[in-house]
Amino acid sequence: MTVIKNIKNLASDSMIYGLAGIATRVMGVVLTPLYTRVYSPEDYGVFGLVNNAYSLIALVLILSLDNSTARWFYDTEEVGYRKKIISTWFWFYLMISIVFAVFFFFTAPFWSQFIAYNSDESIQYIQVLAFSLPVSVATVVATKVLRFEKKPKSTVLLTFLQALFLIIANVVFVLVLNQGLKGAFIARLVAFLLMVPLSLYYLKRWLQQIKLSDFSLLGKMIKYSLPFLPASLSIWIINLSAIFFLNGKVSDEDLGLFQIAFAIAGFSGIVVNAFQQAWSPFAFSIIHQDNAKATYGKILLAYLLFIGSITLMASLFSLEALMIIATPAYYGAATIASILVFSSLFAGLTNIADLGSAISKKTAPLGIVYSVSSVILILLNIYLIPNYGVYGAALAVCISQFLTPVFVFYFSQKSYPIPYDFTRAFGFMVLLFLVAYLGFYFSTNTSVINAILIKLGTFGFFVLVSILIFKREFLFLKGLVTKRMSNS
Repeated sequence: MTVIKNIKNLASDSMIYGLAGIATRVMGVVLTPLYTRVYSPEDYGVFGLVNNAYSLIALVLILSLDNSTARWFYDTEEVGYRKKIISTWFWFYLMISIVFAVFFFFTAPFWSQFIAYNSDESIQYIQVLAFSLPVSVATVVATKVLRFEKKPKSTVLLTFLQALFLIIANVVFVLVLNQGLKGAFIARLVAFLLMVPLSLYYLKRWLQQIKLSDFSLLGKMIKYSLPFLPASLSIWIINLSAIFFLNGKVSDEDLGLFQIAFAIAGFSGIVVNAFQQAWSPFAFSIIHQDNAKATYGKILLAYLLFIGSITLMASLFSLEALMIIATPAYYGAATIASILVFSSLFAGLTNIADLGSAISKKTAPLGIVYSVSSVILILLNIYLIPNYGVYGAALAVCISQFLTPVFVFYFSQKSYPIPYDFTRAFGFMVLLFLVAYLGFYFSTNTSVINAILIKLGTFGFFVLVSILIFKREFLFLKGLVTKRMSNS
């Protein structure tokens, strides 16, 4: 298969996976107004705290074994061995989730004291979410396996149904039955329960009993995956630590602006999320092709060109986006959002960067890299937030996200060299930052119409310079389009 054919397949899968990202964002758009109308700010704070804790526990339980399962899955074409790989992960994941569910269910009174003064209700929140841990296993594994099988349509179906069930369950338990905060947590449990039959249907051809001898395979998979765990934890830290450091150091208004800015930046991350879901299965599936390295090398520039352009648009027009979805009280979040959107771009670069280590199965240095990046983020928060407030928090997130792929590329290239064009990639990133700054600088203190025209002009300048940087790629695309039009 040619390099271009490989890239087209990756783009096609990414577009389909993007629908799954949209489903998740739509779920947030629907549920956030519901929660804010039913719950007081204090209740909403407790809801966020419990959710963040649950997310952390879920990340720890998966142990990044989805990464090792993908790597071993593509090592062989033998269906029997692939069943062994998936079954080993599924049963271990289910077993450890049950253990943790029992632990948190019976120790809920202890943990509740860290959440709220109403300990009786807090105990119920924790116990309901404890049940959610093992119930969610089938859906989590099924979603990953469908990606391994390169079935993006089924993956999207599973994601859409989960979002739909969660929205319906929230309407029933929060609005109709008036169950308060507990209703939101019960809704999550019910949504996972409703997903179990379909998830097991997709998994039925892969699951089998495991033997004691299979635990040697599990040991190798855990050894491979553990360095990826800090990466997952660093993502959690990036999403949580800024709010933690901002709390008490800035006004409640600024804290609200930062939160909505993060939400705006999250919408631009839909495309990055789609790429991330498609990337690993695609990259491992072509690992034995002669032109695999050439394909990997082209992906970096293609990613920056496409995702970078979308990121720049989101950065330039963050104020206009807020004008559409929010009231004037939130327009101050535009500058923060214009900075934060770049963190998603860098997160996708990290997925490209760690490919070499994943292929060579030398992932130990990655654990150190991600841990260092998390420490850098915390130190930046400590220094920048007291001096620059919410803008410092946004810069801290972006700087740490930028440094992560730089470090990862360095180690990955040592274990599995890939012919990336780092010179043009770096030049293009400098161009992105320059155009984003110019668009912001010249559109400040002017009318809305003039600001839009200025931003469109700056983006036009960006397109012209990009054509010069990626001249070969643009000429190829032009020839491809011309050929397709002549054939049709």
